[in-house]
Amino acid sequence: MRRSRKMTLLLSLLALVVIGCGDAKLAPIGEDDEIIVFADSTTWFELEPTLRFAFEDTVFTPQPERWFTLRRVDFEQFGAFERHKNRLIVAPLDGTGAVAEYVRQSLDPRVRKLVEEQKEFYFTKYDSRARNQLLMFLTGVHSTVLKHSIENHAADLLYYFQNMALRRETQTIMAEEKYHKKEIERKLEEKYGWTMTIQHDYFVAIDSASARFFWIRRANPADMERWIFVHWIDTSDPAILTDAFVLALRDTLTRKFLRTVDDDAYVQIAPYNLSIGKVNFLDRFAYETRGNWRFSDKSGGGPFVNYTLYDEATKRIYMLDGSIFAPRVEKKKLIWQVEALLRTLRTLPRNETHQQQQSS
Repeated sequence: MRRSRKMTLLLSLLALVVIGCGDAKLAPIGEDDEIIVFADSTTWFELEPTLRFAFEDTVFTPQPERWFTLRRVDFEQFGAFERHKNRLIVAPLDGTGAVAEYVRQSLDPRVRKLVEEQKEFYFTKYDSRARNQLLMFLTGVHSTVLKHSIENHAADLLYYFQNMALRRETQTIMAEEKYHKKEIERKLEEKYGWTMTIQHDYFVAIDSASARFFWIRRANPADMERWIFVHWIDTSDPAILTDAFVLALRDTLTRKFLRTVDDDAYVQIAPYNLSIGKVNFLDRFAYETRGNWRFSDKSGGGPFVNYTLYDEATKRIYMLDGSIFAPRVEKKKLIWQVEALLRTLRTLPRNETHQQQQSS
């Protein structure tokens, strides 16, 4: 299953990175969607297209946007960029130049052996010089091997930086906890046996116990909307959860509930730039769906992200969905914002849910 893969860096191999780590971690600097790259000139010449292919992957919102932008920096400035959020060090073992020498000196002998045997080629280090910081090493016996490794694992490499961006966004949300709508969060837990973080500028648009549908909206500013809905189904049969089930269920829900003010059009999945696959989400089996929605009259649209999971503790299928409507701005970071909120879902075991509902 994608994203449940074995981590490549064992705790015993953390000596890979010979960077001193201070006790007090400062806040990181730089942009969430910028990756600082350290690579010798020859390596950069050979691998730049491959690196851009892997890390500047396009998200269609529906306009094309890059998830990240690479910025190569001379290795002499390594210290000046030590607190940047996203850093990438790239060098083959047989490379020449300061970066290649640094990588060779940094590798623990056991790690170097794994690289030489072509068993590993990337290693990650978190929070080395600042909080919520990611440093990634890419290396191989020579540039051709490294190029092929990057091409074959591009989605995995990108995921590390995407996941770190979500981690930062989630921590930003939790840092504003005193502004959250705690009363709504408590009511969700008492009524339905699940809850999630409700930020102060979201309002409840629909709360239907009979339809098991809960929808919150954020319209600040007015021409930049974020929508999040949750739907749940009691079932002891997780086998009904398939990609076809997910797509049909989302279209059924949005056709019923996500309609224009005049009720002439409704939200539906757009038939382009759609991807769906199995993932591990909140330690549960889930389908992740990404793509674009549009109004049925084609008057507008935008990106969405959907996680439909099976929760064994409650014997439920949950559909968590976040959508963006922001015609005149870049929407990539808005997607991260709603996805971070989806990750705040918390469920109660079925016996606790029953007790809460009996006492309410």
